[in-house]
Amino acid sequence: MDKMNKEIQSAISELNENIDTFIKDNKKDIEQMKVKMFNEAALPLAKINGDNESYQKADFSNYIRNGVDDFFKKSLNSGTGEAGGYFLPSSIVEKVNNRMKFLSPMRSIAKIMTISSNSIDMLVDSKNPDAGWAAETEEERAETDSPEIQKIKIPVHEIYAKPKANQRLLDDSQVDVEDWLITKISEKIATLENSAFVNRNGTDKPKGFLNYDMVETAEEIEIGKLQCFKTGANGKFADDESALNLLIDVVCSIKPIYAKNAKWVMSRSALSSVRKLKNKDGVALWQPSIAEATPSMLLGYPVILDDDMPALKEGTQSASIAFGDFYSGYQIVDRQGLKIIRDPYTSKPFVEFYASKRTGGAVVDFEAIKVLKFEE
Repeated sequence: MDKMNKEIQSAISELNENIDTFIKDNKKDIEQMKVKMFNEAALPLAKINGDNESYQKADFSNYIRNGVDDFFKKSLNSGTGEAGGYFLPSSIVEKVNNRMKFLSPMRSIAKIMTISSNSIDMLVDSKNPDAGWAAETEEERAETDSPEIQKIKIPVHEIYAKPKANQRLLDDSQVDVEDWLITKISEKIATLENSAFVNRNGTDKPKGFLNYDMVETAEEIEIGKLQCFKTGANGKFADDESALNLLIDVVCSIKPIYAKNAKWVMSRSALSSVRKLKNKDGVALWQPSIAEATPSMLLGYPVILDDDMPALKEGTQSASIAFGDFYSGYQIVDRQGLKIIRDPYTSKPFVEFYASKRTGGAVVDFEAIKVLKFEE
């Protein structure tokens, strides 16, 4: 019996060695075969070269719950054919984007563009061209200044989220796992990227509008510089009267072309200070929202609450309020697609979902945004 067991073990060992050798010698052919097997048995998602998306909600939910039962591919990819050959369903991507727009104050007011490359060059006029009326009897028209064109490069940077779930949650048929995953991905990514759109320096992240140089007069505004107004006191308004005058100055500093779509953006602590301001007649400058879909108003312009704006703390300098047309002033760039990888191994007993996308951002119109600095 022992002799038979040894012979069996020897045969198994020899067979494993032969299999390893075969796999090593035919690695490329085997990988191609695996790709072919996956593509034939894959979930019915939209192919990269196809326009007809045959996505069904049950298919994606099943992938979240159980994964793809093969030993080669464990991701649904929005990248190239070599990386999987399948887009993540556009309906899922659209839901994630809509959710992030709802969660991110900057996404709700800035301009958003989707690209298929790693960066985009925006052409910006640093000097508006002159214009004039041409009378029929005029023999020679006066020369006008030419616009000065400069280029702003906006690269996209990878941002990721890694929500986790236990298998018990995924196995519960009463739980909408698709909605759960979309919510988790959106919340985590929106939080990170909104902070970058406001504060970050542009190194491996979008460049926040508060990270540009500040000048105090309109004449000094140029590409790379925003105009700022100072309260005259660190971390607070000097007094109600000067606060009212300063806020009016900020509003009137915006050109008419931007005024129609202008908004206030401020931190929660700055909002607390603004709500206490009153004019000489004792009427509050801040006007509360009269409906759920209607924002609060300050001097006739909507107030957007953004907790990524610096907090207002007495005695500490901060740029806690901004005003302007952010749709014209700030450009958000998204790289097309969203990738999700289901990983049931790394964080046992949890199933981890690694979701990544690429996004960038920068100021593209430096006359459209003004900053209120609480400093002397």
